[in-house]
Amino acid sequence: MNLVDALSGIDTLNLIALGAVVFIGLPHGAMDGALAAHLGWMENKKKAVTFLLGYVAMAALVVGFWFIAPAISFIIFLGISMFHFGKGDVDTNDKQFTAAESLARGGVVIGGISQFHKTESDAIFQALVGSNTDFVWLFLNAVVGLTVICFALTVANTQGRERGLFLGEIAILSLLFAILPPLVGFSIYFCLIHSMRHFAAMRTMLADTISKFQITRTTVLFSAMCWAVGLIILAQQSSNVGVEPALLQVIFIGLAALTVPHMMLVDGYVEYQKSQ
Repeated sequence: MNLVDALSGIDTLNLIALGAVVFIGLPHGAMDGALAAHLGWMENKKKAVTFLLGYVAMAALVVGFWFIAPAISFIIFLGISMFHFGKGDVDTNDKQFTAAESLARGGVVIGGISQFHKTESDAIFQALVGSNTDFVWLFLNAVVGLTVICFALTVANTQGRERGLFLGEIAILSLLFAILPPLVGFSIYFCLIHSMRHFAAMRTMLADTISKFQITRTTVLFSAMCWAVGLIILAQQSSNVGVEPALLQVIFIGLAALTVPHMMLVDGYVEYQKSQ
């Protein structure tokens, strides 16, 4: 059976959801190449090679550590994703309560999807970390507790329109995650909310230094490189564990590998530059 035939055996909704993550969600991280150009890191071959090698090296370290300690790696990935998602969704200038709101928003995504669909989520987790997912669920239960506390703090320290927008978005996301299968719920959030907000923020940031054509060209190039590597690994890994587990591994371990350098660049260096 070839790869295309094998993919056709996967649940249609899940396949569409995973496809959206790859072809809509992943390119938001591929804008890091354009961001690097904006920061002056692509202005000559030496700087460009240094940036690319550093980026790839960090991604490779994540993949390597995942194979050594998959459960710990997955928990770390969930934790940093909770922070990254929440931080990207916060729309407030009140630094005192930004952390609480970020954790509340990110916690709803990470905790909500898994807790509403424990059986389906656990099957996905097993494909990523093996049969023992106890520590993953301990972490996710802690996420729920932390989310409730941060939700209460945010509600108590916001008012008017700001509070209404916060409650409305949390309610809509919670309903979305409760109704839809986990991969579909995640895909809608990741592609249509998180990625679109990032695209908008990056277009605004890059507008003065890089043309729309350059942004598009760089993003497509970086995305295509990721897609090519992922396809090669998927073809190899499918013969070892089956197509669906291999697809989950390639996408989510791949996302973890790209998230670390992406966060260091977007949530680390760029935020540091803004604060100066």
